[in-house]
Formats: sequence, C-alpha cells, structure tokens
Amino acid sequence: MCLKNKIKLLIGLSSLGITLFSFSSCKGKTAKKEDTDLISDSLIKNMTVGIAKTTQVRSEIKLTGKITADQSKQVDVFALVTGTVKEVNVELGDFVQKDQVLAVIHSGDVADYERQFIEASSTYAEAKKEKEIAEDMYASKLISSGDYLQAQQEYNKADAALTKAKEMKKIYSISNTSDYVVKAPISGFVIDKKINKEMQIRPDNGDNIFTISQLTDVWMMANVYETDINKIKEKDTVSVTTIAYPDTAYKATIDKVYNILDPQSRVMKVRVKLNNPNYLLKPDMYGNVVVEYAEHKNMLTIASSALVFDNSNNYVLIYGGGKNFTVQKVDVYKTIGQKAYIKKGLKENDKIVTTNQLLIYNTLTNN
Repeated sequence: MCLKNKIKLLIGLSSLGITLFSFSSCKGKTAKKEDTDLISDSLIKNMTVGIAKTTQVRSEIKLTGKITADQSKQVDVFALVTGTVKEVNVELGDFVQKDQVLAVIHSGDVADYERQFIEASSTYAEAKKEKEIAEDMYASKLISSGDYLQAQQEYNKADAALTKAKEMKKIYSISNTSDYVVKAPISGFVIDKKINKEMQIRPDNGDNIFTISQLTDVWMMANVYETDINKIKEKDTVSVTTIAYPDTAYKATIDKVYNILDPQSRVMKVRVKLNNPNYLLKPDMYGNVVVEYAEHKNMLTIASSALVFDNSNNYVLIYGGGKNFTVQKVDVYKTIGQKAYIKKGLKENDKIVTTNQLLIYNTLTNN
C-alpha cells in the first residue's frame, strides 16, 4: 500500500475512533445543552414519566391446558325407566330452556305408575268418604271410638299412598299415557348426548343420556410438571389464551390446585375459572396459561416500555426536569409483561421517561 493511501486510512480510522468515543461517552451522562435544545417543547409535553421503585420480583411459567365445563353448573340427565325412545328433540350443542322436552320414552314402567296413581286416587276417595261418615256417626254416638280411629287410620294410609303416587307421577312426568317425558332440569347447552330414536333404554346401565351445562363460566384445566409444582399456588394471577382466540387474553387466578399427580403423564392439574358471557370458550378447546408467581427477591422496577435497546445494551432516559436528560445504561434482570426488573444502573425514585423516549434518545445520541 502506498504512503498516500496509508495516511488516508489512518485519518479515517482516527475519525471513526473519535466518533465512537463521542457516542459512547454520552451514555450515563447528562446531555449537553446544544443537544437538548433540539428537543421540542411539544415532545416533552407529550412524554410520560415513571418512578423507579423497589418491588418483589415476579416470574412466569407457561402451562398448557384444556377448557372444560364448570361442573358446578352442569347436570347429567338419566333415564329412570325401561323402554324404547320415541322422540329425541335436541342435538348436541343446542341451547335448551329449563323444563324443555328433550326426549320421550315409551315405557311399560310409566303405564304401571299411572295405574298405581289411579288406584291410589280411588282408594283415597273411598277412605275419605268412610272417614266423613265415621265422624258423623261418632258425633251421634252411633259407633265406638275404636271404629272411628280405624276409619281415620285407613284415611291416613290412603292419603300417604296417593301422595307417593303423585310424587312418582311428577318425577316421571306422567301425563295419562305410557310415555316418560325427559325434561331439561336447567337452562343451558347440550354438551353430551347418548340417546337416539328407537334406542332401547335400560336404567341399570348407569349411563346418562344427556348432559346440560350453562357455560356462563368454564374451567381451564392446566398441566403443571413436577419441576414447577413448588412455584404454583392458589390465587396466583394467570393469563389464559386459546388456539381459537390467540389475541384475546383472559385474566383470572388459580382457584384450585389438585394435589395429586397423574401416574401416566406425571403432571398435576390446576383449575382456573373463567367468565364466559358470550360463550366464546367451548369445552375441549386447547389453550395456554401463563402463571405469574413471586420470587424471593426485590429489585428496582420500571415500565418495560421505557427500555431502549441499542448496540446490544439497554438504556433508559432519566429525567431531571425541564430539558435535563441523562442517557443511562442499565442491567436488566428480566422483563415480565409491562414490568422490567433492573439489577444495576438506577437508584430508587429515579424519574424514567416511559413514552417518546426513543425519539429523545435518538436526538441526544445522534448529535
């Protein structure tokens, strides 16, 4: 390389060194007046400032889970008789009102209950008449007290039998036919259905034929691995998102920790109760649960929006009033949501610019 070119190279490197020194030297120092004069009054007027405060450090754990119906707001419906399904009036996912007819089952059991009701009604009418006659005769001293008491006992017995028959008729929704009418016990959605027309029903098989759930509240059942169990507790704050609605975060808390492990998956379940007024969340939806928990340490905390990342480092602007700014390098422990925890670089009660800081930073460092 000729002498002339070497001189040019040295001059260029020297100039670069001076530029780099000037740029780096402004970090952690109060900006010069000629730099701050470039900052407009409107920019300062529209910026916001936060205070660095010592708080307990919080961290996050990400869990996966599945939406289920709130079991305290759902009812399993069983067939209480033997028979053949005559009608099925609803489908899976339908919304039903309380006492709406879900299905009709033709049953010999119902016919027998109807017969018992008719017999009990007849016996009661006869016993009532006999009791009234006995009362009149006893008042006229035409019968003994023993005969009167016997008539009274027969009446009480018939009255109890009729009451029982009425209750059975009410339970089985009997209406002078051989049909057993299945009605919705609550208003809600049909989330399970195990009945079809012409199906033979046997009450001894133990299976429900419908499940009705209100779905105004649902549960997110999340999985916690063994390594994270010691970090999870009831009342921890969580944010829930689903695959169906990834941009919608539901804020809630853990309301129950199931203190057992599944022997196959080796996970513990935790439950998060979520309000679901628009029925957007549906049973068996998969989603993510971000759990926020407290660490056993305190650090200075600022808004994460205040951070400016430049040349592989984080900086903040400390505001001293008027047009006084200090560009300060900080050592960030971690950022969680809208909070940043600072290990080094700030003092308690430092005023930190939290909006428009990038514009101000560029003005101060590029001049």
